Amino acid sequence: MTWKTGTRRVLLATAAVGLVSALSACAGTSTPATGSGSTASSVSATSSASGKAGSASSAASGSGAAGAASDLAGKTLVAKEVTGSYTIVPGSTISITFDNGTLAARAGCNNLFGQYTVSGDVLNAPQLASTMMACDEALMNQDTWLAAFLASSPTWTYSGGTLTLTNGTDTIALTEAPSGAAVLEDTGWKVVGLISQSGSTVSAIDASVIAWLRFADGRVLVNASCNSGSGTAQITDTTITFGPIAMTRRACVGPTQDVEQAMNAVLQGTTTYTVKDDPSGALLTIMAADGKTGLQLTADPAVGAEAMTSMTASPTS
Repeated sequence: MTWKTGTRRVLLATAAVGLVSALSACAGTSTPATGSGSTASSVSATSSASGKAGSASSAASGSGAAGAASDLAGKTLVAKEVTGSYTIVPGSTISITFDNGTLAARAGCNNLFGQYTVSGDVLNAPQLASTMMACDEALMNQDTWLAAFLASSPTWTYSGGTLTLTNGTDTIALTEAPSGAAVLEDTGWKVVGLISQSGSTVSAIDASVIAWLRFADGRVLVNASCNSGSGTAQITDTTITFGPIAMTRRACVGPTQDVEQAMNAVLQGTTTYTVKDDPSGALLTIMAADGKTGLQLTADPAVGAEAMTSMTASPTS
């Protein structure tokens, strides 16, 4: 057979195109399988990464512990029990406040503060700063112990309103700090200072003067050192509204007279109050309705205890 040159070129070109098409078809057929495998590997890797990220997120949020870390936000908790190798200083208070990733703690003397994180059931607060106030040595040692305890990455659980922290050696169980009437009625309050000039001046009372308040069931017992009596006292979280207080009428002179006059001026109408932790115990400040004068009192379980039990502080006219 005789081929013409032009025809031969056309046929060869057509055959080449067909071969390329066939190879492309084969490649097209095999590509999805390879691509499918790659996609599966990618999905698997992504799922694995997501799982790890989810686990990390869970650990960071504290969801692995009893309760969530968010349960602690904005709370101030007070130790109700300390067990293990350490014994809390008698009459002192340990408190911890959690707020937006910051922690503030107090063991009776200085303030500890800094950042904290939660990882699973572990609380991390490795570097807490501290104020540098000098106090009783036992309370300063308690500051040091609490800072070391919080830096030891204790495990935590929060259930039924109780936060339990333990590092294997010591355990602290904390509950929400009481407020309002529960705080004031828990103890007696001994007057230690008189506030004047809109709160800018605090004068310690004479050491020979013993004056106190005792609250219970909407009433207050008053001992102004010279005279005593009782009346109504309605307590909220920030105010005490005193009704008329009927007092005995002995003549008073000297330091007792000064204290009694100050107490009578403050304990009228709706007053404001605060309770703060203090090296000497809880410190109660009551400011008069005019905001210019007030009283400072420290917690003292002994003062007024007998009078409160017997309710014998009946007023006389």
